[in-house]
Amino acid sequence: MTTPDSTFKKTELALMGLLGLVAMTLVTVAVVPSLRTKIKEAVLIEDREIIAKANGNLSPSGPHVTVLKIKNKSGLSLEVYNQEENGSLVLMTKLPLFEIRDGYFLLQGNATNLAITDVDKDGILEIVAPTYDEQMVPRLNIFKFNPATKTFDRMTAPEGYSP
Repeated sequence: MTTPDSTFKKTELALMGLLGLVAMTLVTVAVVPSLRTKIKEAVLIEDREIIAKANGNLSPSGPHVTVLKIKNKSGLSLEVYNQEENGSLVLMTKLPLFEIRDGYFLLQGNATNLAITDVDKDGILEIVAPTYDEQMVPRLNIFKFNPATKTFDRMTAPEGYSP
């Protein structure tokens, strides 16, 4: 016949064993980076990180934009928002960068990973976003606003360009 005291001790031992198993599992996950990454990816719905922000008028007549450089599981991209007169932001476009590593470049003596600047000196500002590919080859992604189509065209730096 089991007494209430022996039943309590069996329950206590089972609970202690379960807590010990949970603790060993958590320690294993904390120590093994690949397990930690897999569990993080499984738990997080969307791993989206804003790594840079820039804003300004692309031309004297506008539009006034806010550009976000986004890093997620699939790589890097830019999100361009039009800033309305009331201050609200409306998504204009998403621009893929096709690389997975963020980069920096010097602009007027300052290191930056996103800029809105006049690359070709035509009075219209371009979006400049440096990246690195898988072989660590640097890329300077430059996007020029086309006012006629209200889209952004990918371009390359002009010959002899230095920020």
